[in-house]
Formats: sequence, C-alpha cells, structure tokens
Amino acid sequence: MAGTKLTDAEIAIRVEDCYNLRFNQKYTIKQWLNHCHKAYGDKSEQQYTQYWMETSKRYNENWKEKLNKLLDPAIDELYTLLASDDEKIRQRAIDQIVKYTGNDITKIEGDIKVQQIDLSWGTTTENLDE
Repeated sequence: MAGTKLTDAEIAIRVEDCYNLRFNQKYTIKQWLNHCHKAYGDKSEQQYTQYWMETSKRYNENWKEKLNKLLDPAIDELYTLLASDDEKIRQRAIDQIVKYTGNDITKIEGDIKVQQIDLSWGTTTENLDE
C-alpha cells in the first residue's frame, strides 16, 4: 500500500487521531510514530511527523480562537473604564492598553552615587571631587 495517496478525509481522520493522542493522552512524538507503524504502517515516518506538525497548527489556531473570543468583552470593558469619572481608573485602563499593545516602558529607579573619580596622565594623578 506504500505510495497510495490518501484522501483528504483519511488524512483528516489521522490528524484528528494524532491530536487526541498528543493533547488529550499526552503522547510523545516517539509514541505517536510507534502508534502509526502499528495502526497504519503504510506511510513514512516523515509523513507521520507531518500529521504531528499539523496538530501543532490546529492547537495554536484553537488557542487563538479562544483568546479572540475573550478579546471583544475585554475591549468593551476597557471602553467602560475609559469613560469612568475617576481619573485613576481611566489612567489604569490607558496603562493596560499601552501594556497590551507592547508600547509600555518599564520605569527603573536608581540611586547612583559617584564617590571618587581618579584620572591619571603619565605620572600625574588628579582627583575630580576636589
């Protein structure tokens, strides 16, 4: 059966099987490849690995979809906070918007003290603190 092209439906079933074993039953890639050899035995390890990689794309797409569903209510809440009469609440909403757009700047405070700087040219040393 090697060399036989699978239909899109057959590939989808294998990707679904891989997704279930990988993310629900916590299979490793090695376990997945062993499963493929026993259950299918008709394709190369490269092809079975391709199914594995396809599940990664699907997993990431599922997470993006879930996050996007949360995004609209979060944005609505930020609009509500921006309309608040309380300046502190408005400022915190602005801070969150800036943070989540990646435009925030981390402020670092430091206390720097220079005790003494000595410079020397040849045989002469000069102290700048004096």
